[in-house]
Amino acid sequence: MYDGHRRASLALSAVGSLLIGVLAGCSDDDGSDSVEEVSAGTNYTTITGSLVVGDPRSGPVPPTEAPPPAVAELPPSLEGARFPGASPVGVTDVVLGASSTVEFRLAGNGPVSYTVRYVDEAVRYATSEPMAVPGRSVLQVDLSGTSTDSGDTLSLYAGPERIRGDADSGVVSVDFLADPGGISQSFIGVAADRPEFTVVTTEEPAAVIVTVES
Repeated sequence: MYDGHRRASLALSAVGSLLIGVLAGCSDDDGSDSVEEVSAGTNYTTITGSLVVGDPRSGPVPPTEAPPPAVAELPPSLEGARFPGASPVGVTDVVLGASSTVEFRLAGNGPVSYTVRYVDEAVRYATSEPMAVPGRSVLQVDLSGTSTDSGDTLSLYAGPERIRGDADSGVVSVDFLADPGGISQSFIGVAADRPEFTVVTTEEPAAVIVTVES
């Protein structure tokens, strides 16, 4: 009697251990106990700014009237009062230079703002399909307030749509996509995994310059 009870207890103990092992294996399989960690070196930097291209304050003013004073802050609907001589501003050239530098040259008379940041995928505005951009990471550049209409005084960038970098450059390629909604969108294919980058602007010639560390 004693031996039978002992054997039954051992059998139940073995079954319990087996069930615990199976449940632990299921927990590992569905990943409920695992947490994906983000690398501390992931670059989430976003750089924004603006510049005034040309001389948008040089609009015609009657000789008997004083020119309107410059106003520091106005809502977008009153930009005409702030810049009486504003005209369309557009990207006239995209230059991939030495030291992993991408220069977006501008012409016209008016304000332009920019936003530069890394993105997981290159998705063009008004679409949902990602573009295939060569490189290990994608740096997106948005220039807001730009025109897609060429005129007598403005000759816009005509291509190529993709510019290839040299073998030793930190920039693999640059895709430039002008949007009729007033945003010139670019995707810079970067050779490394989200390295640091800087953004500067110049007045003569007017340009937004993005430099990727290599």
